[in-house]
Amino acid sequence: MKKKTPPAPPPPESSWKAGLFIGGIAAGVAGLIAWALWPQRNYTPLPTPVVVSLAKAEPYALPDEKKVFAQYAGSQSCRECHADQFAKWQGSHHGLAERKPDPKLDDPGFVPTRTFQHGTQTTEVRKNGSNYELTALGFGNKITPYRVERVIGHDPLRQFLVDGGKGRLQAMEACLDPKKNEWFNVYGNEDRKPGEWGHWTGRGMVWNQMCATCHNTRLRKNYDAKTDSYQTTMAEMSVSCESCHGPMKPHNTWQHAHPGAKGDPTLTKFTRDQHIENCAGCHALRGEVTGDFVPGESFWDHYHLTITDQSDTFYPDGQIHGEDYEFSSFLSSRMHNAGVRCMDCHDMHSMKTLLPGNQLCMRCHTPGGFPNAPPIMPEAHSFHQTASTGNQCVNCHMPQTVYMQRHPRHDHGFTIPDPLLTKQFNVPNACNKCHTDKTTDWALEATQKWWGPKMERKTRTRATLIAKARQGDEEARSGLVDLLSSDEIPHWKASATLLLDRWIDQPAVQTAVTAQLQHPHPLVRASAIRTLEPMLQSGTIRSAIEPLLNDPVRGVRVSAAWALRESLHLDSAAGQDLQHMLNWNADQPSGQMQLAQFEFARRSIAAAIQHMETAIRWDPNSPPFHHDLAMMYSTTGQTQLAIAKLRDTIKLAPNHADYHYELGLALSETGDMPAVIQSLQEATRLDPSLSRAWYNLGLAKNGQGDIPGALDALQRGELANPRDPGIPYARATILAQQNRRPEALAALDRTLKINPGHGEAMQLRAALTRR
Repeated sequence: MKKKTPPAPPPPESSWKAGLFIGGIAAGVAGLIAWALWPQRNYTPLPTPVVVSLAKAEPYALPDEKKVFAQYAGSQSCRECHADQFAKWQGSHHGLAERKPDPKLDDPGFVPTRTFQHGTQTTEVRKNGSNYELTALGFGNKITPYRVERVIGHDPLRQFLVDGGKGRLQAMEACLDPKKNEWFNVYGNEDRKPGEWGHWTGRGMVWNQMCATCHNTRLRKNYDAKTDSYQTTMAEMSVSCESCHGPMKPHNTWQHAHPGAKGDPTLTKFTRDQHIENCAGCHALRGEVTGDFVPGESFWDHYHLTITDQSDTFYPDGQIHGEDYEFSSFLSSRMHNAGVRCMDCHDMHSMKTLLPGNQLCMRCHTPGGFPNAPPIMPEAHSFHQTASTGNQCVNCHMPQTVYMQRHPRHDHGFTIPDPLLTKQFNVPNACNKCHTDKTTDWALEATQKWWGPKMERKTRTRATLIAKARQGDEEARSGLVDLLSSDEIPHWKASATLLLDRWIDQPAVQTAVTAQLQHPHPLVRASAIRTLEPMLQSGTIRSAIEPLLNDPVRGVRVSAAWALRESLHLDSAAGQDLQHMLNWNADQPSGQMQLAQFEFARRSIAAAIQHMETAIRWDPNSPPFHHDLAMMYSTTGQTQLAIAKLRDTIKLAPNHADYHYELGLALSETGDMPAVIQSLQEATRLDPSLSRAWYNLGLAKNGQGDIPGALDALQRGELANPRDPGIPYARATILAQQNRRPEALAALDRTLKINPGHGEAMQLRAALTRR
């Protein structure tokens, strides 16, 4: 029988042209629409659109501004009947969230004239007649005096807004600490310069988008994309009474018409969950869906919440890491899950805690306190003396992190200090935050002595799973799947769903995540959509997601619409809601990136490229923008432009292995194999777990005749991803060509163990065994 020539190994992959979006968010965009910038793995556009028109809900539309504002009476109208509440509010952080300059409050900071040094720059502050001015490095890279138009914040720091042109107000980096009467730079020692997205002149500090909504009442951003300008309006400056209670003009009218009467039909009593969701809109790291939240409405209809996921936004145990605010952490806590809400601890009008120190916690943690709250004796529980700061509940379970250089904020996750997590995964613990002169081992020894086996609790197990999942550790997979079928808090089920994305090609994981599409909590359903999106080529998964275009929660509908954007019927309610969200966020570079991804999916490549070019123009220092533009150039056959843009990406992020990997694939189209090998070697050096880089490196080396190098690279690829049948099969073809039959058969057996239906491996094995 005539011998068959063993099949040649495939050339290095070049499927990057399909548009392998890494996705990401511009550095410093505090959670802005981060939900939508998802990794688009193996994205292949459909040849023709498939119309999906399932949504039955009414699409969102911004109500008429004049009619809306006419329903607001203003805070002063509340004073007559609610004097005590008004007095508490007036001097609170909410009451002073934003204001015009005031000599009584601002003269101490500006008089006399003074300067302060920050990095390589100097800023002068002074009062010029009745105006307050800051002279600083600003627009046009020139040192210029800027007049203060407004002040935001009160204590522990104040920021100052100046005119940025085209209706913009810009938040200056020069801030005042009113208690110390001391000026400082809100960026610390970063020494940002004009032209950077995050400099005070950049889009990262545009008040209209980044600050205004949460410092004012019922704000309308009114961004005009054609002129790139704003005509921002609001019902009232500052966080007024009606920011939380909703428009009250009808209430005032009825009360004046029926003095002393009860049964006001204009009032609606909010539930406890409605109260907390009124707070959540501003006390959360989230992305805007509508841009027009109204008190009493669902948070989940207006926002996408950032939670513990693959990023380092939160630590694996849920502690805040970035500037995460309070809501997401609180939602993840046992306190929230037990029914505790904001107003159980905070006075609604002053926002101060209801009782000082441990007295507040002891309201619940005493016999007969809050249902199911375990009674606690602080000294016995903390192992610290009564007067010690270590005996304060909040110092252990709500540790503080300082943001904006002067603003310490309590973590609302009510986490448990665990030095073992510090030792294993660099998760902070409250013990060492206080005892800075002690080691982690010292803290670990103390907790083991005091608590012993009680430290082996569910929170440690969960944090360990999350930390390992972020590292790509296979051990985390089954634990996360088990978590999805447990009684875990919805926030953590959503997190587990997101963290399973790297294993979503496995049937068991797909089944577990798909089941979460039916979860009662919208956060879990939206997270499941996000994780399942790369598997939409499966008709079963597509069919499971499509009904969520009709979900009762707008945020979930929009998530489904984004996942199905390629084939979405744009006239459907979900389609219109998605377009509204995209246009609402179009004034930021990350919003332009979203629009580019949307247009690319709809096969409008020219429009997609234009949006990405705009994103880069607005923020030239964000690697994902350059990367995605490279992918789009490649789609239009502009390989050299794509390679140049990938090189720009690598200049900005030289330690990102995926970028080097994709550059190697792009270079393979030019035939420059030494350059291909160099890029792939750098990718594997930076990330030894990047199995596809090892795979392509092996194929490239084989093509250059370096057989030992090729086999070594493929073996390393198998170690990095033992579930990929293509890697041992490639190794088998090389071994077969080298007449190393026993080794080739062993590699084929490995391939077929992973994928028993691997047709090419079966054919090659049959050919080798017939020899």
